[in-house]
Amino acid sequence: MSMKLYKITNLVIILLVVTAVYQTGRLWLEGTTSHNFFYAVGEFFQQEDRVEADGNVLLATRYAVGGGDRKFSLYYPDEVGGSALLETANQTLNQIISNITRGEKMEADWQEMLESKSLVLQYDFTVQTEDYLPGYNKLNTSQRMDSFDYIVIVPAESSGISSAYFVNSQSNECIRWQASNVSSAPDLYAALEEAENTGLTYIATGQRETYSRMIRRNLFVPQWSEKTYSYAALVRQDCFGSDDNVNRSELENAVSNFFRNFAVDWSRRDESGTYIFSDSSVVVRFYPERDLLEYFSYESYDAQEQTGLLEGYQICCDLLKKDSSLKTDVYLADVSRDGNEWTYYFDYAVNNIPVELSDEIQEMIGSKHAIEMTVRDNQVRTYSRYAVNFAASDSQMLQVGEDHDFVDALNRAVEEYRQMEQGQDVQNVQNIYLAYYSEKAADTQEEQNISMKWFVELYDHLYRIDTADPQPEEAEETENTPQS
Repeated sequence: MSMKLYKITNLVIILLVVTAVYQTGRLWLEGTTSHNFFYAVGEFFQQEDRVEADGNVLLATRYAVGGGDRKFSLYYPDEVGGSALLETANQTLNQIISNITRGEKMEADWQEMLESKSLVLQYDFTVQTEDYLPGYNKLNTSQRMDSFDYIVIVPAESSGISSAYFVNSQSNECIRWQASNVSSAPDLYAALEEAENTGLTYIATGQRETYSRMIRRNLFVPQWSEKTYSYAALVRQDCFGSDDNVNRSELENAVSNFFRNFAVDWSRRDESGTYIFSDSSVVVRFYPERDLLEYFSYESYDAQEQTGLLEGYQICCDLLKKDSSLKTDVYLADVSRDGNEWTYYFDYAVNNIPVELSDEIQEMIGSKHAIEMTVRDNQVRTYSRYAVNFAASDSQMLQVGEDHDFVDALNRAVEEYRQMEQGQDVQNVQNIYLAYYSEKAADTQEEQNISMKWFVELYDHLYRIDTADPQPEEAEETENTPQS
């Protein structure tokens, strides 16, 4: 009898140990990428169990809140990897897709999509649907769409029908998903009502019959009722001091977050003035003359499991949060893939206005974007950042001059294009948007009042259009020239 009790006791102990290990694993993995929303949606396409998940949504380049009155507020992220509004939208989108078996492919009707309260996620790059929703290609051919660059969520106010549209603006096709009695839809509807105005009112070009075609890469353009629009100038701030006066303490505090066990004696400064911090697997460099911070990981990882688009994004967000010197909001500007390696590009935004870097700055840092990150084997392999911050000035206000709205900017860009291309007409407007324009100046004080410009993309040409009339003595120097 005692022998049987002994065996039973051993069996119970083994079961408890296994359970403890399992539960510990659950706790350790609770915050990992496998728990994000789109992982659950992918699982929905691959198995019958439809589990609602929590976690972060892949952050769009920007997102717009529409009140159903043809007016919109435009937002860039207010934190790395998400926002309160997107968290609510995350649940609604999950439930809409999980409550039905298939979507309906149709021509995109922006009038219909935007006539009610809506949230529009917009991407400045094309997203492959299979990368976004694993298993999506198992649907019938008639219901599939290879890629998209917009997601429109239209929540019901109560128990009505909620809709989600995945839109490809180039082909003007969309997949519409609909479901009734979506439990989180009223919460999203209320959140859209409570969303604060960003200070600018935007109109949707695809919703208005007066436009011959939608401006593909930016559905929303700002419009103000007054003759001029006032805004705060932008101030550029070095993260670690100037080239000749680097704050070593601030630099070390920021760099230490990239190491498991940071030791100051791992650091040195080479003949070129570059600061180098390294251990057996990680190297971090700071180039004061270029304001460039670089991170390299040489650690070996298990390469059996490939990194997905969403997993890679959240891995990037985790590393960005470790960079304590990063004080400016960032947004996902582009994504590219080379085999098993993903590259994610981020840019800065202040007060829901993007910050564009001049050609000179881009050449200096070796990238078109402020931040560039590569992910392979579920780890960030490289991270490079233009190590500056931007903030709105507390004292200096600027104005977008009268007759300098987006219509004027588009007309001026078209005229310059026609002159360059011997009168050829413009049939395709890729993009038009308002952004701060940061240039590298010899005198730092000249950068303290960074102003806005219109950016107009026509085919392969980018035009930077002033938002204010130049001073008479500067008129010749500030003439706009196309950038290819």
